Amino acid sequence: MTYSVDRERLNYILGSNKDIKDYKDEILRIIPELIICADCEQNMPAHIYNVFDHILETVNRVDSDLILKVTALLHDIGKPYKKIVINNVDSFKGHEEVSEIIANLILARLGYEEDFINKVCKLIKYHDYQILPTVEGVKESINLVGDELISYLFCFQKADLLAHSEQRYKPLLPKLSQAKEIYESLCGRSS
Repeated sequence: MTYSVDRERLNYILGSNKDIKDYKDEILRIIPELIICADCEQNMPAHIYNVFDHILETVNRVDSDLILKVTALLHDIGKPYKKIVINNVDSFKGHEEVSEIIANLILARLGYEEDFINKVCKLIKYHDYQILPTVEGVKESINLVGDELISYLFCFQKADLLAHSEQRYKPLLPKLSQAKEIYESLCGRSS
Protein backbone atom coordinates (compact mmCIF):
# COMPACT_ATOMS: atom_id res chain seq x y z
CA MET A 1 0.00 0.00 0.00
CA THR A 2 1.31 3.45 -0.84
CA TYR A 3 0.46 6.79 0.63
CA SER A 4 0.26 8.96 -2.47
CA VAL A 5 -1.58 11.79 -0.72
CA ASP A 6 1.23 12.02 1.85
CA ARG A 7 3.84 11.88 -0.94
CA GLU A 8 2.17 14.71 -2.83
CA ARG A 9 1.86 16.79 0.35
CA LEU A 10 5.52 16.15 1.19
CA ASN A 11 6.54 17.16 -2.34
CA TYR A 12 4.51 20.36 -1.93
CA ILE A 13 6.11 21.15 1.44
CA LEU A 14 9.62 20.50 0.13
CA GLY A 15 8.96 22.59 -2.97
CA SER A 16 7.59 25.59 -1.10
CA ASN A 17 9.74 28.62 -0.38
CA LYS A 18 8.73 28.66 3.29
CA ASP A 19 11.06 27.68 6.09
CA ILE A 20 10.75 23.91 6.42
CA LYS A 21 10.51 24.36 10.20
CA ASP A 22 7.02 25.80 9.67
CA TYR A 23 5.97 22.29 8.60
CA LYS A 24 7.69 20.39 11.41
CA ASP A 25 4.57 18.72 12.81
CA GLU A 26 3.23 17.75 9.40
CA ILE A 27 6.56 16.26 8.36
CA LEU A 28 6.60 14.17 11.54
CA ARG A 29 3.06 12.96 10.73
CA ILE A 30 4.05 11.96 7.19
CA ILE A 31 7.39 10.44 8.26
CA PRO A 32 7.00 9.34 11.89
CA GLU A 33 10.41 7.62 11.66
CA LEU A 34 11.88 11.12 12.13
CA ILE A 35 10.34 11.53 15.61
CA ILE A 36 13.29 9.77 17.26
CA CYS A 37 15.61 12.33 15.61
CA ALA A 38 13.87 15.21 17.42
CA ASP A 39 15.10 13.84 20.76
CA CYS A 40 18.56 12.85 19.57
CA GLU A 41 21.18 15.34 20.73
CA GLN A 42 24.55 15.61 19.00
CA ASN A 43 27.09 16.37 21.70
CA MET A 44 30.09 16.94 19.46
CA PRO A 45 32.03 19.98 18.24
CA ALA A 46 30.86 19.56 14.64
CA HIS A 47 27.19 20.09 15.50
CA ILE A 48 25.11 22.91 16.94
CA TYR A 49 21.66 21.29 16.52
CA ASN A 50 20.00 18.06 17.52
CA VAL A 51 19.60 15.56 14.66
CA PHE A 52 16.13 16.70 13.57
CA ASP A 53 16.95 20.41 13.63
CA HIS A 54 20.17 19.71 11.70
CA ILE A 55 18.10 17.83 9.12
CA LEU A 56 15.69 20.77 8.78
CA GLU A 57 18.58 23.25 8.48
CA THR A 58 20.04 21.13 5.70
CA VAL A 59 16.68 20.97 3.88
CA ASN A 60 16.47 24.77 4.04
CA ARG A 61 19.97 25.13 2.57
CA VAL A 62 19.82 22.78 -0.44
CA ASP A 63 18.70 23.95 -3.86
CA SER A 64 15.03 23.64 -4.66
CA ASP A 65 15.23 20.22 -6.29
CA LEU A 66 13.13 17.31 -5.07
CA ILE A 67 16.02 14.82 -5.10
CA LEU A 68 18.11 17.18 -2.96
CA LYS A 69 15.24 18.08 -0.63
CA VAL A 70 14.30 14.45 0.04
CA THR A 71 17.97 13.49 0.45
CA ALA A 72 18.39 16.28 2.99
CA LEU A 73 15.24 15.24 4.85
CA LEU A 74 16.37 11.64 5.27
CA HIS A 75 20.18 11.79 5.23
CA ASP A 76 20.68 11.47 9.00
CA ILE A 77 17.53 9.53 9.94
CA GLY A 78 19.70 6.59 11.02
CA LYS A 79 21.80 8.55 13.50
CA PRO A 80 19.81 7.67 16.64
CA TYR A 81 20.37 3.97 15.93
CA LYS A 82 24.15 4.33 15.67
CA LYS A 83 24.75 6.81 18.48
CA ILE A 84 27.46 5.91 20.96
CA VAL A 85 29.20 8.13 23.51
CA ILE A 86 32.98 8.03 23.76
CA ASN A 87 34.67 10.30 26.31
CA ASN A 88 31.48 12.41 26.58
CA VAL A 89 31.38 13.00 22.82
CA ASP A 90 28.68 11.48 20.60
CA SER A 91 29.64 9.39 17.61
CA PHE A 92 27.38 8.18 14.80
CA LYS A 93 29.72 5.99 12.73
CA GLY A 94 27.87 3.93 10.15
CA HIS A 95 24.70 6.02 10.25
CA GLU A 96 24.82 6.48 6.47
CA GLU A 97 23.99 2.82 5.82
CA VAL A 98 21.17 2.79 8.37
CA SER A 99 19.81 6.06 6.95
CA GLU A 100 19.91 4.56 3.45
CA ILE A 101 17.90 1.50 4.56
CA ILE A 102 15.29 3.53 6.43
CA ALA A 103 14.99 6.05 3.56
CA ASN A 104 14.44 3.23 1.08
CA LEU A 105 11.58 1.85 3.18
CA ILE A 106 9.96 5.27 3.68
CA LEU A 107 10.18 6.27 0.02
CA ALA A 108 8.78 2.91 -1.11
CA ARG A 109 5.89 3.29 1.37
CA LEU A 110 5.16 6.76 0.00
CA GLY A 111 5.14 5.40 -3.55
CA TYR A 112 8.13 7.17 -5.07
CA GLU A 113 9.47 5.75 -8.34
CA GLU A 114 12.28 3.21 -8.04
CA ASP A 115 14.73 5.39 -9.99
CA PHE A 116 14.06 8.33 -7.65
CA ILE A 117 14.51 6.10 -4.58
CA ASN A 118 17.78 4.72 -5.92
CA LYS A 119 19.17 8.22 -6.54
CA VAL A 120 18.21 9.52 -3.11
CA CYS A 121 19.54 6.41 -1.36
CA LYS A 122 22.86 6.58 -3.19
CA LEU A 123 23.27 10.22 -2.18
CA ILE A 124 22.43 9.34 1.42
CA LYS A 125 24.92 6.46 1.40
CA TYR A 126 27.76 8.76 0.29
CA HIS A 127 26.66 12.06 1.84
CA ASP A 128 29.58 12.08 4.28
CA TYR A 129 32.15 10.85 1.77
CA GLN A 130 34.97 13.38 1.66
CA ILE A 131 35.63 14.39 -1.94
CA LEU A 132 39.35 15.05 -2.11
CA PRO A 133 40.30 18.22 -4.04
CA THR A 134 42.47 16.34 -6.54
CA VAL A 135 41.75 14.99 -10.00
CA GLU A 136 42.01 11.46 -8.61
CA GLY A 137 39.75 12.29 -5.66
CA VAL A 138 37.07 13.78 -7.90
CA LYS A 139 37.24 10.84 -10.31
CA GLU A 140 36.90 8.42 -7.40
CA SER A 141 33.80 10.31 -6.22
CA ILE A 142 32.30 10.15 -9.71
CA ASN A 143 32.94 6.39 -9.74
CA LEU A 144 31.10 6.04 -6.40
CA VAL A 145 27.94 8.01 -7.20
CA GLY A 146 27.99 8.20 -11.00
CA ASP A 147 28.07 11.06 -13.49
CA GLU A 148 24.40 11.81 -13.00
CA LEU A 149 24.61 12.32 -9.23
CA ILE A 150 27.99 13.94 -8.66
CA SER A 151 26.69 17.50 -9.07
CA TYR A 152 23.90 16.67 -6.61
CA LEU A 153 26.50 15.40 -4.15
CA PHE A 154 28.48 18.65 -4.35
CA CYS A 155 25.33 20.71 -3.76
CA PHE A 156 24.14 18.50 -0.93
CA GLN A 157 27.48 18.40 0.86
CA LYS A 158 27.73 22.19 0.83
CA ALA A 159 24.26 22.55 2.37
CA ASP A 160 24.97 19.83 4.92
CA LEU A 161 28.26 21.43 5.95
CA LEU A 162 26.60 24.83 6.40
CA ALA A 163 24.14 23.22 8.81
CA HIS A 164 27.10 22.27 11.04
CA SER A 165 29.16 24.39 13.41
CA GLU A 166 31.55 26.96 11.95
CA GLN A 167 34.39 24.89 13.42
CA ARG A 168 33.31 22.04 11.11
CA TYR A 169 32.42 23.84 7.89
CA LYS A 170 35.09 26.55 7.81
CA PRO A 171 38.04 24.23 6.98
CA LEU A 172 35.98 21.88 4.78
CA LEU A 173 34.07 24.28 2.51
CA PRO A 174 37.19 25.50 0.66
CA LYS A 175 38.23 21.89 -0.02
CA LEU A 176 34.75 21.07 -1.32
CA SER A 177 34.84 24.18 -3.54
CA GLN A 178 38.25 23.17 -4.90
CA ALA A 179 36.96 19.67 -5.66
CA LYS A 180 33.95 21.15 -7.44
CA GLU A 181 36.22 23.40 -9.53
CA ILE A 182 38.28 20.36 -10.51
CA TYR A 183 35.10 18.50 -11.44
CA GLU A 184 33.90 21.42 -13.57
CA SER A 185 37.26 21.68 -15.32
CA LEU A 186 37.16 17.93 -16.05
CA CYS A 187 33.72 18.38 -17.56
CA GLY A 188 34.65 21.56 -19.42
CA ARG A 189 32.20 23.61 -17.35
CA SER A 190 32.80 26.93 -15.71
CA SER A 191 31.60 28.03 -12.29
